[in-house]
Amino acid sequence: MNENTPEFKTVTVAGNDISAFTVVCDASFGSTAERAAADLVKYIHSTTGFEPRLVVCDGTVPENLTGSRVICVGQTPFDTGKSLAAVKDLKNNGYAIVADGGNLFLTGATPTGAMYAVYSFLEDFVGWRFYSSTFELLKDRSPLDIPEGFTKTFSPKLFSRDTYWFDTFDETFAAKLKLNGCVNRDRNNYGEQVRYAGRFVHSLPALAGTSSEPDVQPCLTDPEVYKKVLEGVRTWLRDNPGAKIVSVSQNDSYPEGRGCQCENCLKIDEEEGTPMGSLLTFVNRIAGDIKDEFPDVMVDTLAYRYTRKAPKHLKPADNVIIRLCSIECCFSHPLSYGCERNREFAADLEDWSKICKNLFIWDYTTDFMYYVNPFPNLSVLYDDIRFYVDHNAIGLFEQGNGQSLSGEFGELRAYLIAHLEWNPDMTREEYFALMDDFLEGYYGAGWKHIRRYIDLTTALAERGHMGIYYGVDSILGIEGEKGKELLLRLQELWTAAYNEADELHRPNVERSSLQVEYALVAACEWNFPESLDRLEALYYHMRDLGITFYRENARLPEKVDYWSAK
Repeated sequence: MNENTPEFKTVTVAGNDISAFTVVCDASFGSTAERAAADLVKYIHSTTGFEPRLVVCDGTVPENLTGSRVICVGQTPFDTGKSLAAVKDLKNNGYAIVADGGNLFLTGATPTGAMYAVYSFLEDFVGWRFYSSTFELLKDRSPLDIPEGFTKTFSPKLFSRDTYWFDTFDETFAAKLKLNGCVNRDRNNYGEQVRYAGRFVHSLPALAGTSSEPDVQPCLTDPEVYKKVLEGVRTWLRDNPGAKIVSVSQNDSYPEGRGCQCENCLKIDEEEGTPMGSLLTFVNRIAGDIKDEFPDVMVDTLAYRYTRKAPKHLKPADNVIIRLCSIECCFSHPLSYGCERNREFAADLEDWSKICKNLFIWDYTTDFMYYVNPFPNLSVLYDDIRFYVDHNAIGLFEQGNGQSLSGEFGELRAYLIAHLEWNPDMTREEYFALMDDFLEGYYGAGWKHIRRYIDLTTALAERGHMGIYYGVDSILGIEGEKGKELLLRLQELWTAAYNEADELHRPNVERSSLQVEYALVAACEWNFPESLDRLEALYYHMRDLGITFYRENARLPEKVDYWSAK
C-alpha cells in the first residue's frame, strides 16, 4: 500500500465520526464477507488514523453492541427493512450501500456482493485507487459524510468479467477490481468466480482422444466421438462440483483451418452455410444430455476462425455459450467505425446477438508477437466493449499479456478494462477521466506527457490497421530514419514524465517507458541487431525491471551473448 502523505481524512456517517463505529459481519454469511470486513478495517485505519473494532456475529446482536453504531458488511442481525429491501433485486453479485438508523450497511444478496460493496465504497466514496496489485493510494483526502437515508444499489450487466493481464492474477487485486473470471488460475474462493470444469478452451481433442495439432479436428458426426466426449464432460463436471461452465470447443486452428470434411459433417455445414453447423449440432446435443444432472452448468463453445459465422437455421440451446473471437480484427479502429478489416466480424456479431441467449466474447488487447511493443488501443477499448454489450454479450474475456509483468501499459489497460466490464454504461468522458485519474495517480506529476504520448500514438495507429502480431513499424506507420526520429521525440515525452515524477512514481514511469526503448531497437529480434550495444542494454534493462516474457510463450533468455555473432 502506497501513501504519498501522512495526512488523514475525516469520514462521518449520518453526521457521526467514523471513530464511533464498530465494523460487524456475521459468520453465517461466509468467509468472503469476513475478509472484506477485515479489509474495510484496514483501509479505514489508513484513511482516518482510527482502527475500528471488528466483530463477527453468530446470528444475534452481541450484548456489548446493543445501541452501538455499526458498519455492517453483508447481511447481519442489525439489518433493517431498508437494508434488506435494497438487496432484493440485485443481480450478478451486485451491491447496496445504505445509511439507515444511524448505521451504514455495505451489503448484497451474496457474500461476493457484500465484498464488492466494500471495495466500491472505498473507491467511489472514500477515494482509494487500486491501480495495481502493488500500487494503491488514497487519492481524495477531502472530508466525506454519508447522509442518513442514503441508498445506492448497483448490479453489473455482465455475468462474466475477466481481464487476462498478469497483474490481475493476484486474487486480492482482482477482487478489488470486481473481476470474477479465473481462466487458467485459482483465486482461492476470494469471492464467487466463474469457474470452468476441465480445460478452458480447445477442449475437444482432450475429450475425444484425438490429436491436438492445430487444424486436426475430430469428426462431429461419429457416434464413438460423441460417446467419448459426453463421458469426458460428465467426468470433468463430477470432478469439479463448483464449476459453472464446461468447454466443448474446437481444436485450435490457423486462419485457413476447417472442420471435419466427412460426408455427414459437410452435409450439416452446407445446410447451415457454415462449419458451425456440425459443431453447434454436436454441442447442443451434449448440452441436452447433461442438463438433468447439471442443471446450472453451461456448455461453452467457440465461434472462432472457420466457425465464426452464425448458422442459418440452428440456434444455441439455452444452456450453451457461444464465445465469439475477434482474433482477425483491426484494433486501431472501433468495430462500429466501418473499418474494412472489421466489417465481417461486426456482421457476425450482429447475427449471433439475434439468436444467442448466452453470448460471450474473446477479445484481444495486446500485441502477442511483441508484448513490449506500443499497442495504441486504449481508445478502441471503450468503443468495442460498449459495442459488445450493446449486442447482448454477457461475458467478456479480454486477453492480454498474462505471462509477464508489463513493460508497456499492462497495468493501465487492465484497470480500464476491469472498470468498463463492471460499468460498460460509463460515458466516453467518464472513461477518459478514469484514464487521466490513473495516469496522474500511477505516474505522478509528469502524467500529462504520457497522456500526450497516448494521444499521438493513437493518432498514428488510426492512419492504418493494427493486428495482434504487428511490428511497431506497421502499427505506427514508420520506417527508416524518419521513423527513428519520431520514436526519439516520443521518448522525450517519457523522459519529461520521469524527470517530473517523484521517487514513488518513477519506477512505474521507467517500466512503462520500455515500449519506446523496445521500439527503437527494431522490436527486439534477438539475432543480427542493428545496434548490439543498444540491444544488450535493453535486455538487461528489461530483466532488471522484472520482464520475463517478451512475446507470447517466449521467455526472456537467462543469458545472451550478443557479441558472439558479430
